[in-house]
Amino acid sequence: MADTERLERERSFRRRLARLGTAWRRQVDHDLRDYGLTEATWRPVLYLGLLMPPVRQTDLARALEIEAPSVARLLDVLERRGLVFRSRDEEDRRSKLVRLTQEGERIERQVRDAVDAVSHRLLSGISDSELTACYSVFDRIEANLYTDRMATGASVRS
Repeated sequence: MADTERLERERSFRRRLARLGTAWRRQVDHDLRDYGLTEATWRPVLYLGLLMPPVRQTDLARALEIEAPSVARLLDVLERRGLVFRSRDEEDRRSKLVRLTQEGERIERQVRDAVDAVSHRLLSGISDSELTACYSVFDRIEANLYTDRMATGASVRS
């Protein structure tokens, strides 16, 4: 394959991957609209359900790949809605620990169910071997990203 063809394939792949990620999140947003949740609010709730509690606020920011002040504002909203509570980290008094409340856990289950339902719909007709091949490509992209960030000294997020 010529270099120009390869470059155009890479550009197309990049655009499609970004567009699919955005469209996927929009589908989840649509399914969660009746619960009054937007991507800004359902993603932190979902991640708080996935991460081992209690979660440091800075770790949540890193997992969501957003800045700490933005997470603080989101958590203010979620706290007012009774979905999370924050406490001081006794090991590091500068840090805040975040946990889902009982209501937050209930909402997290609804969010997880909605995310699973969207995934099921969007992955319909895709075989296990096709998914495995996609995982292989994603794993190599992540490895390259990690290597690139390490080489350039950029922060590495998980």
